[in-house]
Amino acid sequence: MRIRIRTAFGSLLIFLSASVAADNQPKPMDTEEIMGLVQQYCGSCHAVPSPALLPKHSWPHVIDAMVELARNQTGTEFIPPEHVPHIKALYYGSSPTALPRLPYVDNEHPSISFTATPIGAPSELPQVAHIQPVDFGRGGRSFLVSDGETGKVTLLEAQKGNNDQVPKWQETPLAKLTFPVSTQAMDFNGNGRLDVLVADLGVLPPVEALAGKVFVLEQEESGQFTQRLIIDGLGRVSDARAVDINNNGRLDLAVAVFGGGQVGEVFWLENLGDGSYKKNTLLRLSGALNLIPADLNGNGKMDLVTLIAQEYEEIIAFINQGDGTFEQMSIANAGHPIFGMTSMKVADLNQNGRPDLIFTNGDAFDTQNDPKPYHGVQWLENLGDLQFAYHDIGRFYGAANLAIGDVSGNGHLDVVASSWVNYWDDPKRQSLIWFENDGKQNFQPRPISGNIKGLVPIELVDMTGNGRLDIITGAFRMDILNPKISGWDVDEQAGRHQRLLMFTQEYDAP
Repeated sequence: MRIRIRTAFGSLLIFLSASVAADNQPKPMDTEEIMGLVQQYCGSCHAVPSPALLPKHSWPHVIDAMVELARNQTGTEFIPPEHVPHIKALYYGSSPTALPRLPYVDNEHPSISFTATPIGAPSELPQVAHIQPVDFGRGGRSFLVSDGETGKVTLLEAQKGNNDQVPKWQETPLAKLTFPVSTQAMDFNGNGRLDVLVADLGVLPPVEALAGKVFVLEQEESGQFTQRLIIDGLGRVSDARAVDINNNGRLDLAVAVFGGGQVGEVFWLENLGDGSYKKNTLLRLSGALNLIPADLNGNGKMDLVTLIAQEYEEIIAFINQGDGTFEQMSIANAGHPIFGMTSMKVADLNQNGRPDLIFTNGDAFDTQNDPKPYHGVQWLENLGDLQFAYHDIGRFYGAANLAIGDVSGNGHLDVVASSWVNYWDDPKRQSLIWFENDGKQNFQPRPISGNIKGLVPIELVDMTGNGRLDIITGAFRMDILNPKISGWDVDEQAGRHQRLLMFTQEYDAP
Protein backbone atom coordinates (compact mmCIF):
# COMPACT_ATOMS: atom_id res chain seq x y z
CA MET A 1 0.00 0.00 0.00
CA ARG A 2 1.45 3.35 -1.00
CA ILE A 3 0.29 6.41 0.87
CA ARG A 4 0.78 9.89 -0.48
CA ILE A 5 -0.02 13.11 1.32
CA ARG A 6 -0.50 15.85 -1.23
CA THR A 7 -1.92 19.34 -1.47
CA ALA A 8 -3.21 20.53 -4.83
CA PHE A 9 -1.88 23.64 -6.51
CA GLY A 10 -4.07 26.60 -5.71
CA SER A 11 -5.00 29.41 -8.04
CA LEU A 12 -1.95 30.72 -9.86
CA LEU A 13 -1.27 34.41 -9.37
CA ILE A 14 1.86 34.89 -11.39
CA PHE A 15 3.47 38.26 -11.87
CA LEU A 16 6.77 37.64 -13.59
CA SER A 17 7.67 41.30 -13.85
CA ALA A 18 7.54 41.61 -10.05
CA SER A 19 9.87 38.65 -9.53
CA VAL A 20 12.65 39.28 -12.03
CA ALA A 21 15.14 42.10 -12.26
CA ALA A 22 14.64 44.44 -15.20
CA ASP A 23 18.00 43.54 -16.72
CA ASN A 24 17.21 39.84 -16.63
CA GLN A 25 13.70 39.59 -18.04
CA PRO A 26 12.78 36.01 -18.94
CA LYS A 27 10.97 35.01 -22.04
CA PRO A 28 7.23 35.02 -21.24
CA MET A 29 5.79 31.58 -20.42
CA ASP A 30 2.28 30.46 -19.53
CA THR A 31 1.38 28.49 -16.42
CA GLU A 32 1.26 25.14 -18.18
CA GLU A 33 4.78 25.63 -19.57
CA ILE A 34 6.16 26.56 -16.15
CA MET A 35 4.53 23.56 -14.50
CA GLY A 36 6.25 21.46 -17.13
CA LEU A 37 9.59 22.91 -16.04
CA VAL A 38 8.80 22.15 -12.40
CA GLN A 39 7.99 18.55 -13.28
CA GLN A 40 11.10 18.25 -15.43
CA TYR A 41 13.59 19.61 -12.91
CA CYS A 42 12.07 19.17 -9.45
CA GLY A 43 10.24 15.96 -10.30
CA SER A 44 13.44 14.27 -11.47
CA CYS A 45 14.69 14.10 -7.86
CA HIS A 46 11.54 13.89 -5.71
CA ALA A 47 7.80 14.33 -5.73
CA VAL A 48 6.83 17.85 -6.82
CA PRO A 49 5.93 19.86 -3.71
CA SER A 50 2.78 21.92 -3.51
CA PRO A 51 3.18 25.71 -3.09
CA ALA A 52 0.88 25.42 -0.05
CA LEU A 53 3.62 23.69 1.96
CA LEU A 54 5.54 26.93 2.63
CA PRO A 55 4.62 30.59 3.02
CA LYS A 56 5.06 32.95 0.11
CA HIS A 57 8.22 34.69 1.38
CA SER A 58 10.09 31.38 1.75
CA TRP A 59 9.87 29.99 -1.77
CA PRO A 60 12.47 32.19 -3.54
CA HIS A 61 15.15 31.21 -1.01
CA VAL A 62 14.14 27.54 -1.05
CA ILE A 63 14.24 27.40 -4.85
CA ASP A 64 17.68 29.03 -4.85
CA ALA A 65 18.84 26.38 -2.36
CA MET A 66 17.50 23.60 -4.60
CA VAL A 67 19.21 25.10 -7.64
CA GLU A 68 22.52 25.16 -5.76
CA LEU A 69 22.04 21.60 -4.49
CA ALA A 70 21.33 20.34 -8.00
CA ARG A 71 24.40 22.17 -9.30
CA ASN A 72 26.62 20.65 -6.60
CA GLN A 73 25.31 17.14 -7.17
CA THR A 74 25.46 17.15 -10.97
CA GLY A 75 28.36 19.50 -11.58
CA THR A 76 26.26 21.36 -14.15
CA GLU A 77 23.57 24.03 -14.28
CA PHE A 78 20.91 21.33 -13.98
CA ILE A 79 18.20 23.99 -13.71
CA PRO A 80 19.06 26.61 -16.37
CA PRO A 81 19.31 30.15 -14.90
CA GLU A 82 16.74 31.47 -17.40
CA HIS A 83 14.12 29.03 -16.04
CA VAL A 84 14.63 29.80 -12.34
CA PRO A 85 12.63 33.10 -12.33
CA HIS A 86 9.62 31.33 -13.88
CA ILE A 87 9.68 28.59 -11.22
CA LYS A 88 10.01 31.18 -8.45
CA ALA A 89 7.09 33.15 -9.86
CA LEU A 90 4.90 30.06 -9.99
CA TYR A 91 5.55 29.14 -6.36
CA TYR A 92 5.48 32.70 -5.05
CA GLY A 93 2.24 33.50 -6.82
CA SER A 94 0.34 30.40 -5.74
CA SER A 95 1.50 29.98 -2.13
CA PRO A 96 -0.19 31.35 1.00
CA THR A 97 1.04 34.49 2.73
CA ALA A 98 1.37 32.51 5.96
CA LEU A 99 0.78 28.90 7.00
CA PRO A 100 -2.14 28.20 9.34
CA ARG A 101 -1.32 27.88 13.05
CA LEU A 102 -2.02 24.69 14.98
CA PRO A 103 -4.30 25.00 18.02
CA TYR A 104 -2.74 24.83 21.48
CA VAL A 105 -2.56 21.50 23.28
CA ASP A 106 -4.15 22.67 26.51
CA ASN A 107 -6.91 20.13 27.25
CA GLU A 108 -5.51 18.65 30.45
CA HIS A 109 -6.44 15.16 31.62
CA PRO A 110 -8.91 15.33 34.52
CA SER A 111 -6.77 13.14 36.80
CA ILE A 112 -3.25 12.89 35.31
CA SER A 113 -0.51 15.52 35.38
CA PHE A 114 3.30 15.52 35.31
CA THR A 115 5.92 17.22 37.45
CA ALA A 116 9.35 17.97 35.93
CA THR A 117 12.58 17.30 37.86
CA PRO A 118 16.03 18.10 36.43
CA ILE A 119 18.55 15.27 36.32
CA GLY A 120 22.19 16.17 36.74
CA ALA A 121 23.96 19.38 35.82
CA PRO A 122 22.99 21.58 32.86
CA SER A 123 25.28 22.04 29.86
CA GLU A 124 26.07 24.68 27.25
CA LEU A 125 24.68 22.82 24.25
CA PRO A 126 22.60 19.73 25.12
CA GLN A 127 22.70 17.10 22.38
CA VAL A 128 21.21 13.99 23.96
CA ALA A 129 20.44 11.77 20.98
CA HIS A 130 19.18 8.58 22.62
CA ILE A 131 18.11 7.13 25.97
CA GLN A 132 17.62 3.39 26.57
CA PRO A 133 16.51 1.58 29.75
CA VAL A 134 18.98 -1.13 30.74
CA ASP A 135 19.38 -3.59 33.62
CA PHE A 136 22.99 -4.40 34.50
CA GLY A 137 21.84 -5.94 37.78
CA ARG A 138 23.10 -3.08 39.93
CA GLY A 139 19.76 -2.23 41.53
CA GLY A 140 17.54 0.75 40.84
CA ARG A 141 16.62 2.10 37.42
CA SER A 142 19.36 2.51 34.82
CA PHE A 143 19.56 4.10 31.38
CA LEU A 144 22.14 4.30 28.62
CA VAL A 145 22.54 7.90 27.44
CA SER A 146 24.05 8.74 24.03
CA ASP A 147 25.42 12.28 24.26
CA GLY A 148 26.58 14.04 21.09
CA GLU A 149 27.85 17.08 22.99
CA THR A 150 30.49 15.10 24.89
CA GLY A 151 30.76 12.13 22.51
CA LYS A 152 30.14 9.80 25.46
CA VAL A 153 27.92 6.83 26.16
CA THR A 154 27.09 7.05 29.86
CA LEU A 155 25.22 4.92 32.37
CA LEU A 156 22.57 6.98 34.17
CA GLU A 157 21.51 5.31 37.44
CA ALA A 158 18.73 6.29 39.86
CA GLN A 159 18.75 5.02 43.41
CA LYS A 160 16.63 6.00 46.37
CA GLY A 161 17.85 6.56 49.88
CA ASN A 162 15.91 5.24 52.87
CA ASN A 163 13.79 8.36 53.23
CA ASP A 164 13.94 9.66 49.69
CA GLN A 165 11.04 9.61 47.28
CA VAL A 166 13.04 11.47 44.62
CA PRO A 167 15.84 9.35 43.10
CA LYS A 168 19.48 10.27 43.50
CA TRP A 169 21.11 10.20 40.09
CA GLN A 170 24.59 9.17 39.10
CA GLU A 171 26.03 9.26 35.57
CA THR A 172 29.08 7.13 34.75
CA PRO A 173 30.91 7.30 31.40
CA LEU A 174 31.23 3.93 29.65
CA ALA A 175 32.97 5.04 26.44
CA LYS A 176 34.24 8.13 24.64
CA LEU A 177 33.33 8.06 20.95
CA THR A 178 32.63 10.84 18.45
CA PHE A 179 28.85 11.28 18.22
CA PRO A 180 26.93 8.26 19.58
CA VAL A 181 23.29 8.29 18.45
CA SER A 182 21.85 4.91 19.46
CA THR A 183 22.58 1.99 21.76
CA GLN A 184 21.32 -1.56 22.19
CA ALA A 185 22.10 -3.66 25.25
CA MET A 186 22.44 -7.41 24.66
CA ASP A 187 24.83 -10.30 25.31
CA PHE A 188 26.87 -9.78 22.16
CA ASN A 189 29.58 -12.36 22.74
CA GLY A 190 27.55 -15.03 24.56
CA ASN A 191 29.36 -14.89 27.90
CA GLY A 192 26.25 -14.15 29.94
CA ARG A 193 26.98 -10.45 30.47
CA LEU A 194 25.18 -7.55 28.83
CA ASP A 195 27.23 -5.65 26.27
CA VAL A 196 26.30 -2.43 24.44
CA LEU A 197 26.10 -1.99 20.67
CA VAL A 198 26.66 1.66 19.65
CA ALA A 199 25.99 3.50 16.40
CA ASP A 200 28.42 6.43 16.08
CA LEU A 201 27.23 9.15 13.69
CA GLY A 202 30.78 10.48 13.41
CA VAL A 203 29.84 14.04 12.50
CA LEU A 204 26.62 16.00 13.01
CA PRO A 205 26.06 17.94 9.74
CA PRO A 206 24.61 15.78 6.91
CA VAL A 207 27.76 15.64 4.81
CA GLU A 208 29.34 12.89 2.73
CA ALA A 209 32.22 12.28 5.17
CA LEU A 210 32.93 8.60 5.84
CA ALA A 211 33.04 9.19 9.59
CA GLY A 212 30.41 6.68 10.78
CA LYS A 213 31.32 3.65 12.89
CA VAL A 214 29.74 0.79 14.80
CA PHE A 215 31.19 -0.29 18.15
CA VAL A 216 30.44 -2.88 20.78
CA LEU A 217 31.21 -2.13 24.43
CA GLU A 218 31.99 -5.55 25.87
CA GLN A 219 31.31 -5.93 29.58
CA GLU A 220 34.14 -7.52 31.52
CA GLU A 221 33.69 -9.65 34.63
CA SER A 222 34.70 -6.61 36.68
CA GLY A 223 31.76 -4.62 35.30
CA GLN A 224 34.03 -2.39 33.22
CA PHE A 225 33.55 -2.07 29.46
CA THR A 226 36.07 -2.60 26.67
CA GLN A 227 35.44 -0.71 23.44
CA ARG A 228 35.73 -2.77 20.22
CA LEU A 229 35.31 -1.44 16.69
CA ILE A 230 33.05 -3.58 14.47
CA ILE A 231 33.09 -1.54 11.26
CA ASP A 232 34.16 1.94 10.15
CA GLY A 233 34.63 3.88 6.91
CA LEU A 234 30.88 4.41 6.65
CA GLY A 235 28.75 7.47 6.10
CA ARG A 236 27.04 8.93 9.15
CA VAL A 237 25.66 5.84 10.95
CA SER A 238 22.21 6.46 12.45
CA ASP A 239 21.29 3.03 13.87
CA ALA A 240 22.69 -0.45 14.49
CA ARG A 241 20.77 -3.49 15.75
CA ALA A 242 21.98 -6.95 16.73
CA VAL A 243 19.54 -9.60 15.50
CA ASP A 244 19.73 -13.19 14.27
CA ILE A 245 18.60 -12.50 10.72
CA ASN A 246 19.18 -15.95 9.22
CA ASN A 247 18.08 -17.98 12.26
CA ASN A 248 21.40 -19.78 12.71
CA GLY A 249 21.86 -18.89 16.37
CA ARG A 250 24.42 -16.12 15.76
CA LEU A 251 23.80 -12.41 16.18
CA ASP A 252 24.06 -10.52 12.91
CA LEU A 253 24.05 -6.72 12.62
CA ALA A 254 21.54 -4.52 10.79
CA VAL A 255 22.91 -1.02 10.09
CA ALA A 256 21.32 2.20 8.84
CA VAL A 257 23.66 4.81 7.36
CA PHE A 258 21.99 8.20 7.00
CA GLY A 259 25.09 9.61 5.37
CA GLY A 260 24.53 12.86 3.50
CA GLY A 261 24.51 14.10 -0.07
CA GLN A 262 25.08 11.05 -2.27
CA VAL A 263 26.39 8.85 0.58
CA GLY A 264 24.04 6.56 2.50
CA GLU A 265 22.97 2.94 2.69
CA VAL A 266 21.17 0.19 4.56
CA PHE A 267 22.93 -3.15 5.01
CA TRP A 268 23.33 -6.16 7.27
CA LEU A 269 26.48 -7.88 8.44
CA GLU A 270 26.26 -11.66 8.48
CA ASN A 271 28.04 -13.14 11.49
CA LEU A 272 30.28 -15.86 10.05
CA GLY A 273 31.01 -17.31 13.48
CA ASP A 274 34.78 -16.74 13.45
CA GLY A 275 34.75 -13.09 14.49
CA SER A 276 34.30 -11.84 10.92
CA TYR A 277 31.30 -10.49 9.05
CA LYS A 278 30.03 -10.48 5.49
CA LYS A 279 28.42 -7.24 4.33
CA ASN A 280 25.08 -7.52 2.46
CA THR A 281 23.77 -4.28 0.98
CA LEU A 282 20.00 -3.78 1.05
CA LEU A 283 19.68 -0.18 -0.17
CA ARG A 284 21.99 2.54 -1.49
CA LEU A 285 20.27 5.78 -0.56
CA SER A 286 20.98 8.62 1.87
CA GLY A 287 18.57 9.50 4.66
CA ALA A 288 17.99 6.27 6.62
CA LEU A 289 17.09 7.28 10.18
CA ASN A 290 16.82 3.81 11.70
CA LEU A 291 16.53 0.09 10.97
CA ILE A 292 14.10 -1.92 13.09
CA PRO A 293 13.75 -5.73 13.11
CA ALA A 294 10.12 -6.88 13.05
CA ASP A 295 8.22 -9.89 11.71
CA LEU A 296 5.81 -7.83 9.62
CA ASN A 297 4.01 -10.73 7.92
CA GLY A 298 3.98 -13.17 10.86
CA ASN A 299 5.89 -15.96 9.11
CA GLY A 300 8.56 -16.35 11.78
CA LYS A 301 11.29 -14.64 9.76
CA MET A 302 12.77 -11.35 10.93
CA ASP A 303 12.11 -8.51 8.48
CA LEU A 304 13.69 -5.06 8.62
CA VAL A 305 11.97 -1.69 8.26
CA THR A 306 13.57 1.72 7.86
CA LEU A 307 12.47 5.35 7.82
CA ILE A 308 14.09 7.30 4.96
CA ALA A 309 14.16 11.08 5.32
CA GLN A 310 15.83 13.68 3.10
CA GLU A 311 13.86 14.26 -0.10
CA TYR A 312 12.52 10.69 -0.15
CA GLU A 313 10.31 10.73 2.98
CA GLU A 314 9.50 7.05 2.74
CA ILE A 315 9.06 3.95 4.90
CA ILE A 316 10.72 0.94 3.29
CA ALA A 317 10.54 -2.66 4.44
CA PHE A 318 12.91 -5.49 3.60
CA ILE A 319 10.98 -8.75 3.69
CA ASN A 320 13.09 -11.72 4.76
CA GLN A 321 12.97 -14.49 2.16
CA GLY A 322 14.57 -16.99 4.52
CA ASP A 323 17.71 -17.61 2.47
CA GLY A 324 19.67 -14.53 3.47
CA THR A 325 17.97 -12.36 0.85
CA PHE A 326 15.31 -9.68 1.22
CA GLU A 327 12.55 -8.32 -0.97
CA GLN A 328 12.29 -4.53 -0.81
CA MET A 329 8.86 -2.91 -0.60
CA SER A 330 7.66 0.63 -0.07
CA ILE A 331 5.10 0.76 2.72
CA ALA A 332 4.38 4.49 2.71
CA ASN A 333 5.56 7.68 1.04
CA ALA A 334 4.70 11.18 2.23
CA GLY A 335 4.47 12.46 -1.33
CA HIS A 336 6.55 15.61 -0.88
CA PRO A 337 10.13 16.36 0.25
CA ILE A 338 9.31 18.80 3.06
CA PHE A 339 7.33 16.32 5.19
CA GLY A 340 10.28 15.97 7.59
CA MET A 341 10.19 12.40 8.91
CA THR A 342 12.02 12.10 12.24
CA SER A 343 11.38 8.81 14.09
CA MET A 344 9.55 5.48 13.96
CA LYS A 345 8.63 2.76 16.44
CA VAL A 346 7.18 -0.70 15.91
CA ALA A 347 4.40 -1.67 18.32
CA ASP A 348 1.05 -3.44 18.30
CA LEU A 349 -0.88 -0.23 18.83
CA ASN A 350 -4.36 -1.77 18.47
CA GLN A 351 -3.27 -4.96 20.29
CA ASN A 352 -4.50 -7.39 17.62
CA GLY A 353 -1.30 -9.41 17.43
CA ARG A 354 0.26 -7.68 14.41
CA PRO A 355 3.13 -5.13 14.59
CA ASP A 356 2.08 -1.64 13.50
CA LEU A 357 4.36 1.28 12.54
CA ILE A 358 4.07 4.57 14.41
CA PHE A 359 6.10 7.52 13.12
CA THR A 360 6.67 11.24 13.53
CA ASN A 361 7.46 14.10 11.18
CA GLY A 362 8.87 17.36 12.47
CA ASP A 363 12.19 18.06 10.76
CA ALA A 364 12.43 21.67 9.59
CA PHE A 365 16.17 22.03 9.24
CA ASP A 366 16.75 21.59 5.51
CA THR A 367 15.42 24.71 3.80
CA GLN A 368 12.85 26.62 5.87
CA ASN A 369 13.12 26.33 9.64
CA ASP A 370 9.67 27.35 10.88
CA PRO A 371 7.39 24.76 12.50
CA LYS A 372 4.89 23.33 10.02
CA PRO A 373 1.17 22.65 10.58
CA TYR A 374 1.56 19.24 8.90
CA HIS A 375 4.10 18.10 11.53
CA GLY A 376 2.84 15.43 13.89
CA VAL A 377 2.30 11.75 14.66
CA GLN A 378 0.63 9.03 12.60
CA TRP A 379 0.47 5.24 12.42
CA LEU A 380 0.30 2.53 9.81
CA GLU A 381 -2.08 -0.23 10.83
CA ASN A 382 -0.86 -3.69 9.88
CA LEU A 383 -3.82 -5.32 8.12
CA GLY A 384 -1.95 -8.57 7.44
CA ASP A 385 -0.48 -9.86 4.17
CA LEU A 386 1.88 -6.84 4.13
CA GLN A 387 -1.00 -4.40 3.71
CA PHE A 388 -1.03 -1.22 5.81
CA ALA A 389 -3.63 1.49 6.42
CA TYR A 390 -2.65 5.08 7.26
CA HIS A 391 -4.24 6.76 10.32
CA ASP A 392 -3.59 10.19 11.77
CA ILE A 393 -2.87 10.46 15.50
CA GLY A 394 -2.48 14.22 15.72
CA ARG A 395 -0.63 17.32 14.53
CA PHE A 396 2.22 18.60 16.69
CA TYR A 397 4.90 21.16 15.79
CA GLY A 398 8.41 19.74 15.41
CA ALA A 399 7.51 16.17 16.40
CA ALA A 400 10.92 14.58 16.90
CA ASN A 401 10.43 11.31 18.76
CA LEU A 402 7.79 9.12 20.34
CA ALA A 403 7.24 6.49 23.00
CA ILE A 404 4.35 4.08 23.39
CA GLY A 405 2.81 2.85 26.63
CA ASP A 406 -0.33 2.79 28.76
CA VAL A 407 0.03 6.25 30.30
CA SER A 408 -3.54 6.43 31.58
CA GLY A 409 -3.53 2.91 33.06
CA ASN A 410 -6.73 1.82 31.29
CA GLY A 411 -5.22 -1.00 29.25
CA HIS A 412 -4.90 0.95 25.98
CA LEU A 413 -1.61 2.05 24.42
CA ASP A 414 -1.09 5.80 24.37
CA VAL A 415 1.57 7.77 22.47
CA VAL A 416 3.95 10.35 23.96
CA ALA A 417 5.63 12.77 21.52
CA SER A 418 8.46 15.29 21.87
CA SER A 419 9.23 18.49 19.94
CA TRP A 420 12.59 19.93 18.92
CA VAL A 421 11.40 22.84 16.76
CA ASN A 422 8.48 24.95 17.88
CA TYR A 423 7.34 28.51 18.45
CA TRP A 424 9.45 28.68 21.60
CA ASP A 425 8.69 32.38 22.06
CA ASP A 426 5.07 31.36 22.71
CA PRO A 427 4.77 30.08 26.32
CA LYS A 428 1.62 28.12 25.46
CA ARG A 429 3.49 25.75 23.13
CA GLN A 430 4.43 22.33 24.48
CA SER A 431 7.65 20.34 24.09
CA LEU A 432 6.08 17.10 25.39
CA ILE A 433 2.50 15.94 24.89
CA TRP A 434 0.68 12.63 25.04
CA PHE A 435 -2.11 11.30 22.88
CA GLU A 436 -4.67 9.44 24.99
CA ASN A 437 -6.09 6.34 23.28
CA ASP A 438 -9.82 5.75 23.85
CA GLY A 439 -9.40 2.05 23.03
CA LYS A 440 -10.61 2.48 19.47
CA GLN A 441 -7.44 4.29 18.35
CA ASN A 442 -9.01 7.72 18.58
CA PHE A 443 -6.47 9.99 20.23
CA GLN A 444 -6.93 13.06 22.45
CA PRO A 445 -3.83 15.29 22.78
CA ARG A 446 -2.89 16.16 26.37
CA PRO A 447 -0.17 18.55 27.64
CA ILE A 448 2.80 17.32 29.68
CA SER A 449 5.69 19.72 29.87
CA GLY A 450 4.96 23.32 29.10
CA ASN A 451 7.51 25.29 27.10
CA ILE A 452 10.81 23.44 27.71
CA LYS A 453 12.86 23.79 24.58
CA GLY A 454 14.08 20.98 22.37
CA LEU A 455 13.24 17.68 24.04
CA VAL A 456 13.88 14.64 21.83
CA PRO A 457 14.51 11.11 23.26
CA ILE A 458 11.72 9.69 25.44
CA GLU A 459 11.43 6.58 27.61
CA LEU A 460 8.40 5.54 29.64
CA VAL A 461 9.30 3.86 32.95
CA ASP A 462 7.62 3.55 36.35
CA MET A 463 10.21 5.44 38.36
CA THR A 464 8.22 5.75 41.61
CA GLY A 465 6.91 2.20 41.90
CA ASN A 466 3.27 3.28 41.96
CA GLY A 467 2.30 1.42 38.78
CA ARG A 468 2.11 4.60 36.70
CA LEU A 469 4.41 5.44 33.78
CA ASP A 470 6.82 8.33 34.24
CA ILE A 471 9.00 9.92 31.55
CA ILE A 472 12.77 10.18 31.18
CA THR A 473 13.78 12.59 28.43
CA GLY A 474 16.76 14.52 27.13
CA ALA A 475 17.29 17.80 25.29
CA PHE A 476 18.73 18.18 21.81
CA ARG A 477 18.89 21.93 21.28
CA MET A 478 18.64 22.46 17.54
CA ASP A 479 17.40 26.00 18.25
CA ILE A 480 20.86 26.86 19.60
CA LEU A 481 22.68 24.98 16.84
CA ASN A 482 20.61 26.77 14.21
CA PRO A 483 19.89 30.42 15.11
CA LYS A 484 17.45 30.82 12.22
CA ILE A 485 14.83 28.76 14.01
CA SER A 486 11.84 30.71 15.28
CA GLY A 487 11.97 31.66 18.94
CA TRP A 488 15.76 31.54 19.32
CA ASP A 489 17.00 33.93 21.98
CA VAL A 490 20.49 35.31 21.31
CA ASP A 491 21.05 35.88 25.04
CA GLU A 492 20.64 32.16 25.69
CA GLN A 493 23.60 31.13 23.57
CA ALA A 494 26.10 31.79 26.33
CA GLY A 495 23.94 30.19 29.03
CA ARG A 496 23.57 26.68 30.40
CA HIS A 497 20.55 24.52 29.71
CA GLN A 498 18.98 21.46 31.24
CA ARG A 499 20.21 18.27 29.59
CA LEU A 500 18.17 15.48 31.21
CA LEU A 501 14.72 15.58 32.83
CA MET A 502 12.31 13.28 34.63
CA PHE A 503 8.56 13.89 34.42
CA THR A 504 6.83 12.13 37.30
CA GLN A 505 3.19 11.22 36.78
CA GLU A 506 0.78 12.52 39.38
CA TYR A 507 -2.50 10.62 39.48
CA ASP A 508 -5.57 11.87 41.35
CA ALA A 509 -8.33 9.29 41.24
CA PRO A 510 -11.63 10.95 40.30
